[in-house]
Amino acid sequence: MIRNVLLDLDDTIFDFKACERLALSVALRSFGIAFLPEDLSDYSLINDGMWKRFEKGEITRGELMIKRFEIFLARYDASVSPTEFADGYMQALSKTDVLIDGAEDVLRILSEKYDLYAVTNGYERTQMGRIRRSGIDRYFKEIFISERVGAVKPNKDFFDYCAQQIPDFSIEETVLIGDSPTSDIRGGNAYGLYTIRYNPASLPNPSDAIPDREIRSLTELPTLLCQLSARKGS
Repeated sequence: MIRNVLLDLDDTIFDFKACERLALSVALRSFGIAFLPEDLSDYSLINDGMWKRFEKGEITRGELMIKRFEIFLARYDASVSPTEFADGYMQALSKTDVLIDGAEDVLRILSEKYDLYAVTNGYERTQMGRIRRSGIDRYFKEIFISERVGAVKPNKDFFDYCAQQIPDFSIEETVLIGDSPTSDIRGGNAYGLYTIRYNPASLPNPSDAIPDREIRSLTELPTLLCQLSARKGS
């Protein structure tokens, strides 16, 4: 049976692109820079690349925080400190709480049957601000944030920490749900967890990060987990 459900947050529960757009526009305007249509896609490309480097251990968390804005702000003829901009952006992001459609209803339904745990690589300051602001903290038994854990998905140390904190943890009774092939699926597979990729756009899976199942909508989860739990219990 299934007892524990580990859930990624960004682009799985939170609509991160919507949150990112809000935070970026607020930060730019606070420095007197107009928010342009291409800003979000340009920044997202830079940010995604930096996070992948961070997951691989190629850069530190501090370097990730500042370097992405050094690259992004170089597009402007403006003397804006990347460090100050990063602080403004993080403050704005901590106040965003846009959820993916149906996410809260699904969390409520699942929390009545399973122990839910959030697993995220985000920064503690922003993630806790968004979680509390949205009110979804009431559905989770614990929130595991890589900055607080001291290890990052997909590394084994991150999952070891989670396993140590979850009462009577059993790999066979635990599933991991997330959108990222690199941090969620690859990490979960390596740890021996049953993995479910939230993949609404039907993006391809890397050959070394194949999930056990895929879903296009979060509303598929209650039925899928019920079926999986029955199969594992038989």
